[in-house]
Amino acid sequence: MNFVYSRAYTADIGRHVFPTEKYSLIYTTLKQEGILTQDNLFEPQRPDNDALLKVITEEYRDDLVNARMTARTYPSEMPVTPNIINAQILCCGGSSLAAELALPHGACYHIGGGFHHAFRDHAEGFCYLNDVVYAAVTALEQGVDKVAVIDCDLHQGNGTAHFFQDERRVFTFSMHQERLYPKKERSDLDIGLDIGVSDDEYLEKLAPALDRIFGEFNPALVIYLAGADPYIFDQLGSLRLSVEGLRRRDELVCEHALSRQIPVAVVLGGGYAEDVADTVEIHSNTARVIHGLEKKY
Repeated sequence: MNFVYSRAYTADIGRHVFPTEKYSLIYTTLKQEGILTQDNLFEPQRPDNDALLKVITEEYRDDLVNARMTARTYPSEMPVTPNIINAQILCCGGSSLAAELALPHGACYHIGGGFHHAFRDHAEGFCYLNDVVYAAVTALEQGVDKVAVIDCDLHQGNGTAHFFQDERRVFTFSMHQERLYPKKERSDLDIGLDIGVSDDEYLEKLAPALDRIFGEFNPALVIYLAGADPYIFDQLGSLRLSVEGLRRRDELVCEHALSRQIPVAVVLGGGYAEDVADTVEIHSNTARVIHGLEKKY
């Protein structure tokens, strides 16, 4: 397994529920455990401004490049500052690189990304640019014939679903809390969960969805958004998954792919636990799961 990471992801956003320090903490945790080494670590490159037009309009790109507060950038619920915007632009390069590295090697874990609420013409929900979309579009350009986006964040991947609504080469799946932000778009497959869903019910609903995705769509690449925010002690949601339940979720998703020799690019998405150490543990478990499965397969 390879890793993609940049120190620039830890942008200063002031007092905010989004803990950008989680990226460096995950990096340190996995390095100390020996799962991440200098030999399997890759630095992302920032896409040039023209490349961003794959996923955003020219007007919105110009707002971002110039860090302008407009009707397009305001819905981000983030400060409109160059360091934050540039970190998310860099994440587009990071997720695309993770997909590229996964293709020949089986799996790549991006310690970043998952900004799935961003649309072509505006920001939403902490997200300026949709790196999941950028990675999938780039993979299609590079000859991958079918991409499945498996989004297991607390919140629906509305920006991703909307972007690919007419693209048959990309299958979008989102499993999320239903009565919660955002306003829902239509994915190829949505599972909206009631408040209070815990480990067993979650996994019972996830398993047949994965069987359908891998059996009927049979992707050549999976982009897995392994959100930490379905956690019971997350500040923004009302699902009740445990740390162990989220680890079992990761195992279920990644085993479906790796047992079929289908490459997986992991991006992180949300995680807003009361204790950031819980978020770091949940995200680190995803890497541990893949590390173990690679030995098996």
